Amino acid sequence: MKRLLTLTALMAAFGTALSGLAVAAPLAANLPAGALMTLQTNGAGPTFDRLLGLVKSVAKDQALTDTAGGLGALFKGSIGNEATLGLFSVGSEKGGFTPALLAVSRVDVPSSALFKSLIPNKAGAKVGKYTFVRDSDLFVGLSGGLVYLSSDKGLLMSYLGRLTGKAAPRLNTAAAYAAPTKAVGEQELSLYFNFSAVAKVIRGQLGQVLLPRLLSPVVDALDTLGSYAAGFSTTDSGLEARSAHLPNPAGKDKPLYSILTHTTDFAVQTLIPASAEAVTASACANESAPYLGRWLTRFDLFDPSGFLTDSQLAAYLEQSARYLGDECATVTLAGGGRAGLNQTNPTASLDYSVTYQRVSDMDAAKAQLPGYVNSLNTAIQGLAGTVGTLGGKLTALSGITPTGKSRGNSAVDAAFQSTQAQLAALKKQIAAIRVVYGFRGDYLVMAYSQKALAAALDESVPVLADDTDFASTELNFMGVAGWSYGKAGTKYSPSDFASAFKSLETVGYPKSIGQSVSKILADLLNRYGGMSSQRTAEKGLILEKSVVRYTWQAR
Repeated sequence: MKRLLTLTALMAAFGTALSGLAVAAPLAANLPAGALMTLQTNGAGPTFDRLLGLVKSVAKDQALTDTAGGLGALFKGSIGNEATLGLFSVGSEKGGFTPALLAVSRVDVPSSALFKSLIPNKAGAKVGKYTFVRDSDLFVGLSGGLVYLSSDKGLLMSYLGRLTGKAAPRLNTAAAYAAPTKAVGEQELSLYFNFSAVAKVIRGQLGQVLLPRLLSPVVDALDTLGSYAAGFSTTDSGLEARSAHLPNPAGKDKPLYSILTHTTDFAVQTLIPASAEAVTASACANESAPYLGRWLTRFDLFDPSGFLTDSQLAAYLEQSARYLGDECATVTLAGGGRAGLNQTNPTASLDYSVTYQRVSDMDAAKAQLPGYVNSLNTAIQGLAGTVGTLGGKLTALSGITPTGKSRGNSAVDAAFQSTQAQLAALKKQIAAIRVVYGFRGDYLVMAYSQKALAAALDESVPVLADDTDFASTELNFMGVAGWSYGKAGTKYSPSDFASAFKSLETVGYPKSIGQSVSKILADLLNRYGGMSSQRTAEKGLILEKSVVRYTWQAR
C-alpha cells in the first residue's frame, strides 16, 4: 500500500511537471510593459526548413548549400524554437530617454554549447537562477535553457526578475499589446509596434526644448496610429499572414482615426480587367484627400523641386472631396510586373498603372479635372527640368566638360559620366509622362499613358468579378476596409533581368554572374501562385488576413 501511494505521488508530481511545461508562458509574456516594438518567433522550424529547401532547390553550389544547412540547424535550435527581441526606452543618466534592446531565445543542447563558447567566462551578476556578464557594451547570459542579452543592465535584470516570478507590470497585460496580438494569434514570426508609445517618447524628448510647431501634428498623428501587430506562418502551399491595427481613439488627430477605421461597399471589381496582375482596393474616406492636402501644405516649403507649388496639388485635393467618393483602387495591368524589372527606365511600370475612384458628383468632377490634370502635367515637366539641372550641377562638380572630356584625369570620371547619362535618361523619361483620365460608369480612371487608360476603359474585355480564380478567393466586398488580389500566371525568363545586371558588367563583373543570378530570380518569381487579402474594421480594430500561394519545392 505504501509503495502504491508513493508511486501515485510520483506520477502526480510528474504529471504536474509536464503540465507546467505544456503551459509555459511565452518569452514575450514576461517582457516589461512599455515596449516600443518587438520581434518574435514561435515554432518557426517549418519556416526555416522551407527556406532551406528553397535555397537547395535553386542553388547549384554545394558549398552554399552546406553553409545554408549549417545555419539552418543553428537557427532551428535557437530562434526556430522561440525567441523575442524588444526595443525599449529607458531613462539615461543625463536625463531623457535612450533606446535599449533586450533579446532572449530558447536553445537546444547543440546551440546552447555554441552560445556558451561565445560568452566570456568570468564572474558576473545573478538574478535568481539566471546569471549574466558584461561583454563590451552588452550584458549577456545563458541559464535555464535560455540565452539572453541586453544593451541595458537594468532592463535585463527586470526581465530576469519577472522570469523568477517577481510581480511587476508585464507587456502581455497592456491593452495596446494584448488586443492586436490576440487578434493576430500565434504565428511563426510576428511583429508588434506601439506608435503611441513612440509618440510619447518623442513628445517627452522634444518637450525639453519646446516642441517645434511643425512637428506637433506629426507626433499627434503618430499617437493616433496606436499599436500594430502582424505575423505569418508558412504552409505547404505558401504562407498565411494576419495583421491587426488598433488606432488610438484618444489621439488628437481625429480625421486620421476616422480615415483608418472607414469601411465601404465595393463594386470596382466589376470594372477592372480580369487580366490585371495586381489590385489593391481601399475604403478611402471622404476626408482622405483633404487630409493629405493639408500635410502637403505643411511640407510645401521643404519641396526642392517646386512640384507641390507648381501643381497646386494641395488645393485640388481639398476640392476633390466635393466630387469623389470613398472607394479607391490601384491596379497593375498585365505586363506591369515585367516592366518593373526594366532598370534602364524606372518609369516603365507607370505605363501599366491605373487608379479607379468612385465619383459622387459627376458634374463637379468633369468641371474640376481638366484644370487639375493640366496643372499636374505642367509640374511633371518642371520635375524633369529639375533632374536636368541636377545633372548640370553634377557636371560642374565632376570637372568634366560638356563634351565628356576630363579636366583632371580623376579616377571617378567614369562614375560621374555614368551618373550624368542616367540623369539625362531619367529627365527624358519623366518628361514623357502624361497624366490622362477618363470615366467609366460612376468611376474616375486615371493613368500615366493613353495605352493604359484605353485598357482600363475597354468595356469589351472580361472583368475581374467574373474571373474564376478571383471568385475562388471568396473575398467580401460589403462593409469592409479593403482587399487585395494578385494574379498568378506571369512567367519570367532570365532575359527579363538583363538590364538589372548590365551595370555590373560595366564595372568589371563577369557576365556569367548576372546570368546565374538571373536564372535564380526567374525561378523564385515563377513559383508565385497568386495572393489575396481581406481587410475589415470593427470596433476600432483593423484586421487583415492574407494568403500567398507559393511553391517551395522544386517542380
